[in-house]
Amino acid sequence: MLNGHGDDLHLIDGEIKYNFSSNVYYKGCPKALLNEVSKNIHQIESYPSPIANELNILAAKKFRLNSNQFLFTNGATEAFYLIAQLFSDKKAAIVAPTFAEYEDSCKIFNLNYKLISRSEIKEAKADLIYICNPNNPTGHIFSNDELELLFQQKPETTFIIDEAYIEFTDKLTSIVSLTKTYSNLIIVRSLTKTFTIPGLRLGYVISDSSNIEKLLELKMPWSVNTLAIKAGEYIFNNYKNIQFNASKLIAETIIFKGQLATLKDIRVCDSNTSYFLVELLHHSAKELKEHLIVNHQILVRDATNFNKLEGEYIRVATQSKEANSILIKALKEWI
Repeated sequence: MLNGHGDDLHLIDGEIKYNFSSNVYYKGCPKALLNEVSKNIHQIESYPSPIANELNILAAKKFRLNSNQFLFTNGATEAFYLIAQLFSDKKAAIVAPTFAEYEDSCKIFNLNYKLISRSEIKEAKADLIYICNPNNPTGHIFSNDELELLFQQKPETTFIIDEAYIEFTDKLTSIVSLTKTYSNLIIVRSLTKTFTIPGLRLGYVISDSSNIEKLLELKMPWSVNTLAIKAGEYIFNNYKNIQFNASKLIAETIIFKGQLATLKDIRVCDSNTSYFLVELLHHSAKELKEHLIVNHQILVRDATNFNKLEGEYIRVATQSKEANSILIKALKEWI
């Protein structure tokens, strides 16, 4: 799905003052990281390393794993297409509603896939199962114990766990350490959301070294550009200092959701993240989105194209107090 997921600012004519549609951290890229990228702009005159493996050592140090357990990619999306290529012609199950790129990559590489609910995982007969944790767009989570039990119960199934939003919740910790125990586990992560660098495209895969070797055989060289590599080096060397506080962000989200919940004709859905669904009980998500763009320069995510999500929904992500208040006022007028 080339359009419809991610930030669709590029499709909109005119100014957007308040962007609630994107799940990246709302305060923007840390200034120190921006400075680091700017400082290295001259390096675009040279080729980057073919597989960005200088980042492997730094990531291995952070997660206390071996460097051969990592593969860096052009955003998390490249990782999903590599995984689908590796499992071409196999059977897949995707826990939905969720990120469309799992489904799209399965189509391209001829995987026989099925969209399933959370309750259907145990009975699913599939070579691989995709789980987004925390999930996009719902913000729902699987506990680490739930996941590990699934890995044990289905050893012949490879689990693709998308942790792109793991740092947008305070109810969950990463399961990267389990890659040392379970060879049927492939984790995909992203640096673009947490550090607000989606334009640089930087994601990575963590898994058993044998799985990484197989993916490397399919990966094209130079897919991670020089500036993305420099950004990655700075991030891993300064992770704790520049990462936002998830608990503070969730506290802001709870206030925002409480304010939205006072409005008529909408239902604010449960979520463990700073983004969440809002069901429109008597209105069209498409019409509301267009109204907010034209009349208020506000962009929300029309979530009606998430498969297995029945009804009229928008997805919003917590922004500044000022922006949140402006959206609430605009919704009151619309309703």
